[in-house]
Amino acid sequence: MLFSTSGLAKFLLPGVSGTKNAVDKHHIFPKNYLTQIGYTTDRDRNQAANFTYLDYVTNIDISDDAPALYVGRYKDTLGEEYKTHCENHALPENFETMDYLEFLSKRRTLMAQIIKKAFSRL
Repeated sequence: MLFSTSGLAKFLLPGVSGTKNAVDKHHIFPKNYLTQIGYTTDRDRNQAANFTYLDYVTNIDISDDAPALYVGRYKDTLGEEYKTHCENHALPENFETMDYLEFLSKRRTLMAQIIKKAFSRL
């Protein structure tokens, strides 16, 4: 999961999460933040390239903060591993400073490259 040292698979097992989901699907550019900057339709905000999985605590911490606000906290916490997290999650370098549409375009390309690489291993 993004910004977590835990893998996603262990949280997807039945009965793991208890009464609250341990994993949440979250907007990388949060929905309310996008609304504030002029993206008012769900079609614009809910692009597949704008989603990732986060653990519950990280999701609550990020909340509706702009990436430029929350990314620094995770860069500091993860240190050198931050870059690996971004690469593994197809996040463009310095995505937190990008325009939303530029971010979507670059992330789609990186996602396709990850899929192609995985497919070639089959």
